[in-house]
Amino acid sequence: MWNSLLALLDQYHGLIIGFAVLALVLPANLLIYRRNWTSYPTREAYLAAHPGCDTVDGIVCAKCRQKAASMAVPHAGRLYRCTWCDTELYRVDRA
Repeated sequence: MWNSLLALLDQYHGLIIGFAVLALVLPANLLIYRRNWTSYPTREAYLAAHPGCDTVDGIVCAKCRQKAASMAVPHAGRLYRCTWCDTELYRVDRA
């Protein structure tokens, strides 16, 4: 039994080491870069900061004045962004 286990470890030791390093790097990456994550404002906060963006046609981008498009965010709601200048505008959380 031990011989077959040692043979398996000998055959796949590079793969096992690779997954172990990946298992250490991913949480470290989360801890390092989590401080730089941004939180998108709500619709009300965006309109308070940019009052001229609320038009009859809908909410427009403060940069290029194009209409915002929505993108679904799994388990969170919707993120509205400008498709022309690729700026994230605001989020609407799922109720």
